[in-house]
Amino acid sequence: MIGRYAPSPTGLLHVGNAFAAVITLARARRRGGRCLLRIEDLDTPRVLPGAAHTILDDLAALGLRFDAFDVVGSSDHGLREATIDGVLWQSRRTRAYEQALQRLIDADLVYACRCSRKDLQRTASAPHVGDDGPAYPGTCRDLGLALDAPETALRVRIDRLVDRFAGGVRDVVVRDAWQGTYTQDVVADVGDIVVRRKDGLFSYQLAVVVDDGAQEITEVVRGVDLLSSAPRQVLLHQALGQKSPGFAHLPMLVDEAGERLSKRSPTAPGLLRTVLEAHGAQRFLGHLLWVMDTIDEDDVSVDFDGFVDDLDESALMGQVLRWRPLRVA
Repeated sequence: MIGRYAPSPTGLLHVGNAFAAVITLARARRRGGRCLLRIEDLDTPRVLPGAAHTILDDLAALGLRFDAFDVVGSSDHGLREATIDGVLWQSRRTRAYEQALQRLIDADLVYACRCSRKDLQRTASAPHVGDDGPAYPGTCRDLGLALDAPETALRVRIDRLVDRFAGGVRDVVVRDAWQGTYTQDVVADVGDIVVRRKDGLFSYQLAVVVDDGAQEITEVVRGVDLLSSAPRQVLLHQALGQKSPGFAHLPMLVDEAGERLSKRSPTAPGLLRTVLEAHGAQRFLGHLLWVMDTIDEDDVSVDFDGFVDDLDESALMGQVLRWRPLRVA
């Protein structure tokens, strides 16, 4: 097994991020596998200066030791330039994304789109269940816009992906380790996929597929809010001639009111480093086990190895997991 934890440095880590990091690494360790660290700093306008290195420091303070990515023997030579001290940085992977995009263009899968978000909201016939807004109705498919035209995004035709890689079946099935079988009509719920944005930056959907393939990731562990991205990513893996990884989507941490726990939640415990300063890493890890009902007491402290030994993954089989605040010692 090769897993990966891939934070985006658009802010500092909060408890939800830490939960994902701990479980991702623990799942790999329980299976005798490896877990890599990737910094997904591709969306440069939203990157918070200094956040990436602060994230690395916070992960170390939590006692998490990820495996270094070894680029020796890799056929993707761009990995060498993008890997620093065993950590892959997406912002240094532009050449690899350009090559992947060209492969999709050569396969006659890509067209230029000039639609704005406002256009999509006006014309959408069905809400998109993922993170990219409404399902794209194909407005610009047959306009023949030049791929290098200004103020245009590049999209991959979902209907052609379905015809070539899913036997024409629109309902793509993903079997998730914790969420069970997930089926999505990618034509109705997703539409044509943006692979390069209007501002020239490559999309998350393309970059994550390229990097998971290049690093030979065998299983993607991440939050359930990204489950809806899995079917289209499976198709993109196939379009790029890569084997798709398996998936294990974590339940979302919610507060006492059932709202998603984030650093802006009214009852949020705060940034990870604030929690660690107040309670320490081992106390926090023990509290995570208590939140998952793995242990009965809320005052247990464990190091990461102890967390791995005590983890009961059956607690992760669901859509939500209720956070309970740490008691002040």
